[in-house]
Amino acid sequence: MRKLWAATVMAATALMTAPRPVEACGGFFCGRQPVDQTAERILFATNQDGSVTMVTQIQYAGAAPDFAWVVPLAEVPAADSLAVFPQLALTALDTATGPQFQWPVDPGCSPPVFNAGPTAGGGGVDDGGVTVHLREEVGPYDVAVIESTDPAALIDWLRDNGFRVNDAMAPYIRIYTSEGMKFLALRLQPDAEVSDIQPFRFTLPSGSPSIPIRLTAIAAEPEMGITVMLLGDRRYGPANWPDVEIDDNQIVWSPYDWPMETNWTALVARGVDEAGGRGFVTEMSGPTATLAEQVRNTMTSDEAQLAARDALLPLLEGNATITRLYTRLSAEEMTVDPIFRRTDGPEVSNVRVLPRYIEGRDMCVAPGADAAAASPCDFAACGAGGLCRVVEVAGSSQRVAACACVPGTTARTTFDPSGRPTVTCQDLRMSFLNPGDRALPDAPPLADPCATFDCGPNGECVPMNMTPTCRCSTGYVAVGAVADDGSRETTCVLPDESVPASFYNGRVPELPDSLPGGRQVDVPPPPPVEATSGGCNAGGHAGGAGGLGGALLGLLFAVRRRRRS
Repeated sequence: MRKLWAATVMAATALMTAPRPVEACGGFFCGRQPVDQTAERILFATNQDGSVTMVTQIQYAGAAPDFAWVVPLAEVPAADSLAVFPQLALTALDTATGPQFQWPVDPGCSPPVFNAGPTAGGGGVDDGGVTVHLREEVGPYDVAVIESTDPAALIDWLRDNGFRVNDAMAPYIRIYTSEGMKFLALRLQPDAEVSDIQPFRFTLPSGSPSIPIRLTAIAAEPEMGITVMLLGDRRYGPANWPDVEIDDNQIVWSPYDWPMETNWTALVARGVDEAGGRGFVTEMSGPTATLAEQVRNTMTSDEAQLAARDALLPLLEGNATITRLYTRLSAEEMTVDPIFRRTDGPEVSNVRVLPRYIEGRDMCVAPGADAAAASPCDFAACGAGGLCRVVEVAGSSQRVAACACVPGTTARTTFDPSGRPTVTCQDLRMSFLNPGDRALPDAPPLADPCATFDCGPNGECVPMNMTPTCRCSTGYVAVGAVADDGSRETTCVLPDESVPASFYNGRVPELPDSLPGGRQVDVPPPPPVEATSGGCNAGGHAGGAGGLGGALLGLLFAVRRRRRS
C-alpha cells in the first residue's frame, strides 16, 4: 500500500479494497468514483460525551497469515466499540465530499458530447511486562490492545502472538512507547482470507483526532495521498500543520478525455512540498444535513447498501458539520504527527469552477491544436527533490511525464491517483529493509531485487525497501511503466527539454534527530554524462516490481489525550 491510511511497516503492497458491484442503484451508494483511487482514508466522528470514533481503511495485498496491522493510541478504546465498518460506506462518503469540477461559465467553451459486534473486555492483564488491555475476536480479526514501557517486551509479545514485526520497526515503537502510547494490533483469524479485510471502527474515551504518521514513514509509497474526514459540531483543521491553499485558476484540465482529468492532486502535492512537506488542503467543510438526507432516503434492497446506510447515518445525524482534508506526502516528510482541532472559518464548497485560460493557454482547444494547453507534466508530481520533463515515446506521438532527481534521491515507479504508472523521487535514506537484511529474525537473508532489474544504460538500480528504483545519470530522467506481467519498470532516458545543471546542486533536507532513519547515504552528485539528443524510447526493461512481502502494517491514526489542568 501502497500505501496511508494504513501504512505498510514492512510493506506489502497496499491496494484499496473496493466495494463489490451491486445490481441495484441505491442513490448515495451508486455510481461514484473516488478522486484519488490510491489515497488512504480515515474518518473521525466526535460524540456528545467527548469520545471520538475512528474508522480506518485497511489496505493490504499478500498472504492472509502474513497480515498484521498496528496503530498507536493514547487511550484504550471502549471494548464494545470494536467493530468492522462497511467499505462501501467509507467510499461513498469519500466520493460525496471530494472535489467536483464544473465546466467554465463561458459560452465559447462547451463540453464535448461523450457516449458514455464484540464481547466486552476486562481490565488490563500483565503478560511478561506487557499489559493486555483487550483481546477480542471482531469479525475476521484477532484484536489486541497492549501497552508496555519496554519496547523490546512489546515487540516480543507481538511476535509470540503471531504478529509479524521487523527489526526496522523497533526505533519507531520506542518513539510511541516513550510517549506512553498504547497499541491496537489486528491480525486475521486462522480461517479468514484477505478478501475478508474491512475497515475497522473503534471509539476512544476522549481526545483530539491525530495521525501518528512517523510510523507510516517506514514503508510509505512516495507522494501518498491521505484523505481525512472529520465529523463534529464545527469545522476542523490541522492544529500543528499549515493550511495549504490551492488557487483554482491553476487547475489544468483536459476536456477531451473521459472522465475529464484535472491536475488537482498534482497541485496539492506541489503545494505541500512548497509548505516544507507538511500541510493539508481543506477540500470541503459544511453542514451534514444534506448528506444525511441523501443517506436516509437511500432506497435499495441490496444488503451491502443497507449495511452501509445503517453504519453511516448515525455518524452524520450525530454531528452538524463535516470537514474533508487532503494531502500527499512522501516518507521523508512524515516527521511530525498532525493533530486536528476545531477551528473558525467559512464553509468550503467542494464544487470548483474550472478556468478556461491559464497563463494564456486555452483549456478548451482540441488536442493537437497550436494552443493546446495541457502538458503531461501538468498532471505529474515528482516530489520535492524532483523536476518534471516531457519524453516522447519512440515510434509514436505519445508524450509522457518523466522525473529528474536531485542527488540523495532515486526514482521510483509508483501509481498516480488515477491508477496510472508514474515516477516520484524518493529519499534514499528512507530504506528500512535492504538486501542481506532479514524480514524477521529467523528468516533467510533477503535477495537483491536489483539483480534482475535494468534501468537502462544511463541508470543504476538502487533497492529501496526491497523495491528496485533507478538513479539516473546527469541529464537523464526516469520514466515509469508497468509490464504485461504487472511488474513495475523504470528506465533512464533523455528528455525533450534538457535539465538545467543548477538542478543538481539541490540536496535533500536533514532529518530530525528524533526520527530514526534507515540507510546511511553519502550524497555525491551522479557522474556526468554528455547528453547529445532528446527524445528517447520511454519503454522500460523487464524487472520485478519488488515490494516487501508478508509484513506488519502500521496504521497511522491515533487520538491524542487531552491536556487536563
